[in-house]
Amino acid sequence: MDRKVCPTIVDLQLDTKSIEAINSINDILKNKETGMWVTLIGQLVLIFGGLGVNAKASNNIIEKNLVFKSVSSDSSQTSYSIFSTNWEYFFKTFSSLDRFANNQIETIAGMQMLRSEISSKERVFWKSVHYGCNVK
Repeated sequence: MDRKVCPTIVDLQLDTKSIEAINSINDILKNKETGMWVTLIGQLVLIFGGLGVNAKASNNIIEKNLVFKSVSSDSSQTSYSIFSTNWEYFFKTFSSLDRFANNQIETIAGMQMLRSEISSKERVFWKSVHYGCNVK
């Protein structure tokens, strides 16, 4: 949705279906924000979560070796986790959430715009939302 200059609508009265649609749009925006936080926290847990679980060290000769200890240290494990994370998919998730939310908002606004029992001012409002005005 391109953000265009919205028309000025004086004395707009919304019916109950329009108010329900606006509430649905607000829910979509809240869910998008929650989804972004969950994705971010999940990614951080994947990177740093392995540090909380330490296996019991055995007494074998390989694990007592200095090279093994340096490779299996917490900092090297974290570095490897950061390196091996697929950052492309991580950032695609954010853009996909945004795109999905915008498509849902456009669909809701389009369906409201096509309703026959609304006033002309409501139709201009929903047409503006459908074609790119920002609802706040």
